[in-house]
Amino acid sequence: MPSLRSSLLALTTLGFVATCRPTAPLEAPRLVLVLVVDQMRADYLDRFADRLTGGFARLVENGAVFTDAHHDYAATETAPGHASIVTGLYPSHHGLVRNDWYDRRRAKKVYSVEDETAPIVDNPAAAGRSPANLTATTVGDWLKRRSPRSQVFSVAIKDRSAIAMGGKRPDGAYWYDKTNGHFVTSRYYRSAYPDWVSQWNAGEPAAAYHGRDWERLFPEETYRASREDDFPPESDGSSTTFPHWIGASEASGGWPHYYGKVLLRSPFADELTLRFARRLIEHEQLGADPTPDLLFLGLSAADYVGHAYGPYSQEVEDYYLRLDRQLDSLFTWLDHRVGRAEYAVVLTADHGVMPMPEELARRGVPAARVMRRSLEARAQSVLDSATARSTVTNGPSPAVHGLGGLVLAWPRPTSDRERAEAHRRVAEALRELPAVVEAYAYEELLGDDAGRGRGRSRPYLEAFRRSFTPTRSSDIVWLPAEHTLITNRSTETSHGTPYAYDTHVPLVFMGPGIAHRRDARPVSITTVAPTLAALLGLDARSGLDGEAWKGVGTRR
Repeated sequence: MPSLRSSLLALTTLGFVATCRPTAPLEAPRLVLVLVVDQMRADYLDRFADRLTGGFARLVENGAVFTDAHHDYAATETAPGHASIVTGLYPSHHGLVRNDWYDRRRAKKVYSVEDETAPIVDNPAAAGRSPANLTATTVGDWLKRRSPRSQVFSVAIKDRSAIAMGGKRPDGAYWYDKTNGHFVTSRYYRSAYPDWVSQWNAGEPAAAYHGRDWERLFPEETYRASREDDFPPESDGSSTTFPHWIGASEASGGWPHYYGKVLLRSPFADELTLRFARRLIEHEQLGADPTPDLLFLGLSAADYVGHAYGPYSQEVEDYYLRLDRQLDSLFTWLDHRVGRAEYAVVLTADHGVMPMPEELARRGVPAARVMRRSLEARAQSVLDSATARSTVTNGPSPAVHGLGGLVLAWPRPTSDRERAEAHRRVAEALRELPAVVEAYAYEELLGDDAGRGRGRSRPYLEAFRRSFTPTRSSDIVWLPAEHTLITNRSTETSHGTPYAYDTHVPLVFMGPGIAHRRDARPVSITTVAPTLAALLGLDARSGLDGEAWKGVGTRR
């Protein structure tokens, strides 16, 4: 069982564990809805506050709002983010260290939710998917173990979002198929679709958005929280202004491109997700009786829009104004279907995002866009030079591959000493680059005291260790200079660092027994799972990295 790691964020979270007899019925809301908006920065609730009058306004005005919540680890990506929210653990303990990693035992690249033994239902040719790589249980698993009649479901556009949130034994997990616009699942969960899912897919609801224009909801001059519409670093450098046509054309790649990219870069994709979620609630009867149910809902289109246009774009602002309306509609519908006093909502995100460096630069912030391939070339040059001098190894140099860092692919068997020396040399070379503040070798992250006491501080060392596992982590990882985007793209933006713009996310709890408050204490995202356990009247498992906020518990 993982041991509890101490940190400033964990220490500032007050502990609480709800208790109840094993045979007692759970005293909890009939439905708990967990909304994870992919790439939602915490500052959006403040920047857009005067325009958020719907679902977001209800959450902020009625819920407990934690204004300093963070993913306090280094690999701020989708799979680790969703898994940390639902397990109460850091990536080092739940296993999903990145979206992709190099598996040392199998000597191959691994996608976080791949599983060749779990083919997609009715599509055996598609790549299999399951939570097999998740090495921890989730709050949904704890609920199912304590209350087998409770139902646990997860839905998202991204497979890694739905699968990570659903845990090991949900009643269902559904995600979007980028090849045809259907919502699908794998044989890990069930052998055939329920009739209602088959009927949904037969109606081709994703195709119904074809030919629409994504227009602003309001006049352009009202988007004062955002920059001008025409900003060349956005998207592909040319499709930067409203309206955005949401359709398939032969020139742009036809229907596969429409399903897999065009629709996803619009608010209509999450509108589709919310519609599917309503259908699920209806047909699976979530919240219909006193036995508590749990629904995880990942709003993944926010990430596609955010990457393409950046956090200061009019597109991002318009996306959240539309989502505000969509959540208001969902909450109003749940008020009537489940009862306003009978359901709770949690809002958070899996990570934030860095503003485009070009945007920061014109605001006077030192920022840069650096091609990742230049770092990889530098590493390869160091290895080639070392091989030529025969100081590291004899024979061909190892090849450098980028997987959330650098992985050295050795062409022959090597000793631990040889590998450690190569790792050290590459890390030292990367530290000399202006774009890199620090680089950590595998051996430094592996040892409890390795890398300390060398006469200089090691920034974010603990954050990198929280994203490290011996069998799944890279040989060398680096910390970019703040506001430096290391990418192979000349446009768009991204995330993945331990800086606040990537770690700071919204966190709101709203529902029966939760008093409105605004709390400015630092909070780790690992507090969410044990707090959900308390809200559901469960005993949270021991050994978590986070502790529950004590402001929730049983309702009576």
